[in-house]
Amino acid sequence: MKQTLLRSLALTSLMSLASALAAPPAIYVVYPDPVTEVPFDHVLLEGSVPQGASLTLNAKAVNTAPDGLFIEWIALNKGLNLLKLESTLGSEKSSTELKVTSSPPVALPETPTVIVKNSVSPSSDAIYYGAAGQAVQISFQGAAGGQASFKIGGKGPFPLLERKAENFPGTLDPETHKPLESALGGRYESTYLLQPFETLDKAEITVSLLGKDGKTVSETAPGKITVSAVNQPRVGIYTGTPNPGISGSTEVARNGAGRSYILFPRAGTKFTLTGEEGSTYQARIAPGQYVNLRKDKMRLLPLGAAAQKLYFTTICTVRVPGATQIRFLLPDIAPYSLEQNATSDQSLTLRLYGVESDVDYMVYANPDPIVKDIRWKQEQDGVFLTQIDLKPAQQWGYKVFYQDNTLVLELKDPPKISNTQPLKGHKIALDPGHGGEDNGAPGGLRTDEKDIVLAISKKLAEKLWARGAEVVLTRDTDVEVALPERSIIADKAGAEILVSIHANAVPDGVDPNTVGGAGGYFFQPQSRALAQSILESIARTLPQIGNDGVHYQNLSLTRPTQMPQVLIETAFMVNKGNLRTLMSPEGQDKFASAIAVGIEQFYLNAARQQSR
Repeated sequence: MKQTLLRSLALTSLMSLASALAAPPAIYVVYPDPVTEVPFDHVLLEGSVPQGASLTLNAKAVNTAPDGLFIEWIALNKGLNLLKLESTLGSEKSSTELKVTSSPPVALPETPTVIVKNSVSPSSDAIYYGAAGQAVQISFQGAAGGQASFKIGGKGPFPLLERKAENFPGTLDPETHKPLESALGGRYESTYLLQPFETLDKAEITVSLLGKDGKTVSETAPGKITVSAVNQPRVGIYTGTPNPGISGSTEVARNGAGRSYILFPRAGTKFTLTGEEGSTYQARIAPGQYVNLRKDKMRLLPLGAAAQKLYFTTICTVRVPGATQIRFLLPDIAPYSLEQNATSDQSLTLRLYGVESDVDYMVYANPDPIVKDIRWKQEQDGVFLTQIDLKPAQQWGYKVFYQDNTLVLELKDPPKISNTQPLKGHKIALDPGHGGEDNGAPGGLRTDEKDIVLAISKKLAEKLWARGAEVVLTRDTDVEVALPERSIIADKAGAEILVSIHANAVPDGVDPNTVGGAGGYFFQPQSRALAQSILESIARTLPQIGNDGVHYQNLSLTRPTQMPQVLIETAFMVNKGNLRTLMSPEGQDKFASAIAVGIEQFYLNAARQQSR
């Protein structure tokens, strides 16, 4: 019976093998999609075929590795490109066709005279609340070499200037001093400054272009301008609720619609509004300084509400378990910004907006292992500045929150670190990137980023446990975890640092042959030393991978402040050598070892700083 079963299994295996050999060699294409449009003259072609199979692209051989991997940088013609891939394995063939449209931006010719209809800005309605001196930006794309003008609400015409090399020196090649290819002609721009007591009611902006052929064409901007000549401010209250120390992407005030983060406001904060555009309000926080806030995060108060102007007298520091709190006893919730300064004696700069100084009383906790000194000044009208000097050279995280009307800045104590066993007893959070339906970067060898980084993170956890650390994984299976939740998991667990593990990719239009190597990402200065230590260790252990450097970048996993947090891009998924190292168990083990050593070295360096 046993021999019969073994013969049956062997026969089944041979039949399966024969079936596999006879099967057509499937072509696995990671990128591009079957139908794709790119604004470039090249496209990344990435994927794999079965081992031993050959591959052609439009009847020309493609460089395919023994493991079946192909990563190519394909030149495109303008318009539709048909990319026919055909794979051969023995007598079997398979094929697939990709349709890639190349639409690179090009300058319009000087004739005929035209204005690109959807290019005229402002693109959305804007309302200004009696804001003299506010700037309305006007632009459009049209035929090059013309003379452009605009009217606003019947006023004008006012000239617009074309972006030419003589007016924009940055568009010249520094060696040849000739215009760069990217310096496209036909872009016309200007600014209209609102005047005192000026009123406009849904005023249209019309742009006109007199071209080289003597013809004049006109288009109207989609956005209309309203200026309300009110003599009272409009006031709004912020309604969002970000977690202390964690700044979600929707809980921000920016320096323009869709632009950089400036403030992370708390619920109940009042802002003096100067206007609105599209889905955002504009608020003045200081003379000449404005921020944009999402309308769905604001509650507009009735006309007549007073603009906020606060006075306060008292700052104090208080010791709580594991931290020092600096408390600002305000009469109401005020907007603030907090900047962590990376200097030899690290410090924090806190600015309170809509606040006037009347501070004549400060109480310091004694003893205090964190705060060295606190100084303040009235930086300008409505901006109160506090400089906080700290004793530790390495900061270990902070939180900011309101208790009623008191603004609390809570600074974590440094951990006690052994010089001989630097990781023993320390809690470290590891974050394997992506997961679940979020695959991350696709892998040409049919394994996605989410699976590779989970394998590396599990090996890393084992190596940290072996060094005596306590390890928290934000995920240990193939599940999706929201980006803000990852930091919250680490914070609730009491982790001292968080390391997020990823594998890199490239955006459209980047030649994959030009990239490679590990990269470390940080945003808060307290995290830079950790990113550098890990990257240096990877560079020593895996020099063949390459070194992509340390990057300062505002990312969801580097932005939070409650602990040093870094994101490590182990290697590039579109670099053949990098990908094979990421795929191999030996390579994954080396990445895990290198990151563990980098974390350990970070703790050792911090221990040496503490002993000075």
